[in-house]
Amino acid sequence: AGPGLDSQMTDPGFDVEVRLEEGTGLIYGGNEWNCGTWMDKMGSSSKAGNKGRPATPRDGAAVEINGLLKSTLRWVAGLDRGAFPHAAVTTSSGAELSYKEWDARLQRNFERLFWVAPDERAPTPLRNFYKDTVGATRNWQDYQLRPNFPIAMAVAPELFSPQHARQALALAADRLVGPLGMCTLDPGEAEYR
Repeated sequence: AGPGLDSQMTDPGFDVEVRLEEGTGLIYGGNEWNCGTWMDKMGSSSKAGNKGRPATPRDGAAVEINGLLKSTLRWVAGLDRGAFPHAAVTTSSGAELSYKEWDARLQRNFERLFWVAPDERAPTPLRNFYKDTVGATRNWQDYQLRPNFPIAMAVAPELFSPQHARQALALAADRLVGPLGMCTLDPGEAEYR
């Protein structure tokens, strides 16, 4: 890694840790100095003062990455052991975690961690949607309305309460859908440019 991979990123951007939170089953990764997912754009202008700074970094547990993880765990847990002999992983703590149990942990914790309930204290006036991330360096970025939760819905619908899913999709349709497609960030968001 380094400038040969990304000529705009600064050294801290290459220091990426990916970790499993064993209690919840969520995968966390990235940092505020790198483009951790498909949605990020690295700044490239020294004149504008954004060189090496992602426009809107998405570190933490990204909703669509964890949706893809859930889909993968469901699939791997159901594989025939003759075709795939591994039934578990060894975590960084040294514990053995079966794919089936990891899948169950993610299922148990997803709604609790990602859903923004009507009575939740949050740094946004919006409610009834799914957080974009959990555990971002900048806490308020967890609460940005983005079109990433539908990706998770498409690949792991079992993670979502049907009632909450309908509410979140209605809000996304109202706030993110434009004449030419979907905005990647709610236009009412302070970081929207």
